[in-house]
Amino acid sequence: MPLSEELTPKNNSAASYFPVSANSANNKYDWEVVVGFFIKSLHDLELEKSLKSLDDFKALCKNHFIDKLDGEPFWSVIEKMYFDSRQVLNITPEMQALKVLNIDKSSSGDQRLTLLFNSLMGDIEVSSAPKAQLNFLEREVKKVFDSPLVTNESQRVRKQHIAYLPFLSEQFQKDLKFLVSYPDHFLQNVKAFLKLYGFLYTAQLSLNIKSWAYKPEVKPCYFILDSEKASKERTKLQLHGHKQVIESSNSLFPYLALNESLQDTKKLISPLWKLFEELSEKDLSALNNYASIFHEDRKLTTEQKLADTTIDAIGNLTQLFTEQFKKGSTRETAFNNFVKATRETLIHPFEQNRRRAGSFLILNQDYLLLLTNLSIGKSDKLRLHELLIEFQKRGVFFDKSSEECLIDFFERMGNVERMSDSGDAVYVKKTI
Repeated sequence: MPLSEELTPKNNSAASYFPVSANSANNKYDWEVVVGFFIKSLHDLELEKSLKSLDDFKALCKNHFIDKLDGEPFWSVIEKMYFDSRQVLNITPEMQALKVLNIDKSSSGDQRLTLLFNSLMGDIEVSSAPKAQLNFLEREVKKVFDSPLVTNESQRVRKQHIAYLPFLSEQFQKDLKFLVSYPDHFLQNVKAFLKLYGFLYTAQLSLNIKSWAYKPEVKPCYFILDSEKASKERTKLQLHGHKQVIESSNSLFPYLALNESLQDTKKLISPLWKLFEELSEKDLSALNNYASIFHEDRKLTTEQKLADTTIDAIGNLTQLFTEQFKKGSTRETAFNNFVKATRETLIHPFEQNRRRAGSFLILNQDYLLLLTNLSIGKSDKLRLHELLIEFQKRGVFFDKSSEECLIDFFERMGNVERMSDSGDAVYVKKTI
């Protein structure tokens, strides 16, 4: 039975499928630390508990090199090269795990954000990833990192809820496998990669959240390049762009909180659309009873009716969970905290106000090149229309005006190949 055996009102939480909290004090995020936690999870690493700071790791390296290099004078050069500039973190991708050291604040927000990417990552293993090309000093530092004094293989089993957006999880896993096959490129782009997918997940989850009676699918979400002009006359951008994402994201908290309340969160839980698939008429009485109890507990004013079908019962509950956050309610502050943190953390890096034209979703040059390389993947090049289809699979859409700007951008980058003067066969090549 998919429903929890005991359906009773409890504190609202979206934790299983979204990293943002209703408590503003818990919404502190540091993307550098998130990268560290993600790398730990990706490589199944645990840091030795006695390692409290990067200085502790430096001390281990110092002892190692003094034994190797006949005294201390050589060490000061190595310290300046790798530790004073923190370049030690960039020797290999897995050494980014050291970023979780020196944390002087609560990392609960960073850990929740990492869980989002873990859920997208699924069961990916990177044991076959190519090794980074290291000089002899870097190889010795890496030996210290790989020693039991610093790292051990994690014994934790990743808790994997059923993916809320299976289509996006599939793309994330495909792109991650490709990215880790280029260690240097991965090092340079891992934070941007996580930020990009953090936004894509937020946008697509927002656009799909109310369609809980159906399995999620890619919804149009239109961007412009940061270098192009914008106007209110571009219909697709107005109807399926920034405004649509912001408005839809307001439904995340009530719908995800409902989903959590219907299941035992101590076990692996299902997305609301999957839960609905598994309901039967035998569950109708429990859903109606829960709606009645919840209505009374939250002191709501909406007139209640008994639902005749499970789809109506879930529909009633979505209305109740939304109404509890209405303006003037005791839970309005919690709702506002959630909405504010969602926008500041996950949406803001991809939005830009263009004054009279309004606000738009933006891709700058760095994100566009990253997305292009991921979309081309193992191929050497793709036709432009094939590349645009790959963009759309990941939730990134462009109108005709932006497509023309794309071609201009790729030509300036020198990664366009025209097979005919007509422009029908325009190929875009990877930049890595």
